[in-house]
Amino acid sequence: MKIPRYLVTGTLVVVLVALALSVGYWNIRPERFAPQTVQPSLQPDFFMDNPRIRQLNEQGQPLYDLSSDRAAHQADRDVTELDEPRLRFYREGDSAPWDMRARYGEVRDKGEQVELSQNVIIEQQLDGQATRRLATPELSVFPRRDYAETDQAVRIEAAGVTTASGMKAYFNDGRVELLSNVRGEHEAR
Repeated sequence: MKIPRYLVTGTLVVVLVALALSVGYWNIRPERFAPQTVQPSLQPDFFMDNPRIRQLNEQGQPLYDLSSDRAAHQADRDVTELDEPRLRFYREGDSAPWDMRARYGEVRDKGEQVELSQNVIIEQQLDGQATRRLATPELSVFPRRDYAETDQAVRIEAAGVTTASGMKAYFNDGRVELLSNVRGEHEAR
């Protein structure tokens, strides 16, 4: 018995239409039409070129100066990013200030913490002595506490070279505490 040609053609058309509808359904999923969450913007909500900030104490004396080539505030993280930041800490009395610079920095916690990274250099010129210079890849500075710390490698150059892993710096006291693996090279005179 031979099946009529119109039944074969009709069945083939129905199968192809069903196949096309099922493929279309899987390609155009209903969940694609559901509202999607929007990622927070990576654009800053404000920026400044060449900002300069001076913090004063109760007597009107400068505590520190912060400047950079550019600052951009990221609202989603509440962080201000700094390009080429420079920070100068003044010590009580007429003692020499500490000068810090880095390639990148971030101001966090409403100014309570400044994270410096990428070639951080700290210098202090003491009267009648060679410049004290400290270098580290990263440094966390707490301006209101006159304190900084790192758990990274530190290199100190001042009448010799000292290296260590980790450091705590107390700016008002002029004291630097090295945490571990301390090694030094000094010239005997």
